[in-house]
Amino acid sequence: MCSTSLRLEEKKRRFVSMLVRFWANGRSFQGEAFLFDKDGTLITFDHWFSVMAERARRLSSALGLSQKQAASLAQFMGVNRGQPGNWGIIPLPRPEAEEATARFLAEMLRETPDNLLALVKKVFAEVDEDFPFVRYIKPTPGAEETLKAIKKAGGRVGVVTHDLASAACQHFRALGWEELVDAVVGLDVCSLRKPAPDPILKACALLGVSPKGGVVLGDTAMDLQAGRAAGCRATLGVLTGLGKHEELRPLADAVLPDLRGLSFA
Repeated sequence: MCSTSLRLEEKKRRFVSMLVRFWANGRSFQGEAFLFDKDGTLITFDHWFSVMAERARRLSSALGLSQKQAASLAQFMGVNRGQPGNWGIIPLPRPEAEEATARFLAEMLRETPDNLLALVKKVFAEVDEDFPFVRYIKPTPGAEETLKAIKKAGGRVGVVTHDLASAACQHFRALGWEELVDAVVGLDVCSLRKPAPDPILKACALLGVSPKGGVVLGDTAMDLQAGRAAGCRATLGVLTGLGKHEELRPLADAVLPDLRGLSFA
């Protein structure tokens, strides 16, 4: 239910949810609310390369960077997919990505980061508004089917992301998921970040469920640590993002190749 005004965090709705039974790796689980990470869990990282390329292009134009400087900025931001493992700033939470970009530009231009941060924030926000996400956003395997199954069974869906909730809702609108997501908690809703439990607790409060009824699904150790710290019923890892099996296994009740590994009653 990502609204245009995006003030989901202010709509303190009391949802009527049901205990949903499901299976993962042959084990039976139950949950009322399913709390997903966004990037690497529900949607792939692929669109970020194009988003960062556009942000880098606009920053380079605004600052009059040389071709060499522009190429260096793009690589720093993670645009060059030709280099294995070069994610640049893509995995960083939004404020950290903005601050890192401002510092990089400040060093390049012999400026102070504070003088550049406002421009970086402005360009990032403009690209959020203008970018044709519908052409680039891709769900991870089984993501849409999983969300539909949860909703059909009477469960609730929350998304807890290090992105802005406003940006996340744009992504979900591009996929036609507005009615599949009940609440979004981003850094514009809760300033504390995973692995702290606070954003998970905030999502549970918005959904009107106890953390003990929550199931956390994510692709990084931080996602699962946050779920455990919040006292959630179960934590499930997926291997469609940044985390490796050996990193997720100690923190997860189950680790799945992707969301197709879930089945519902």
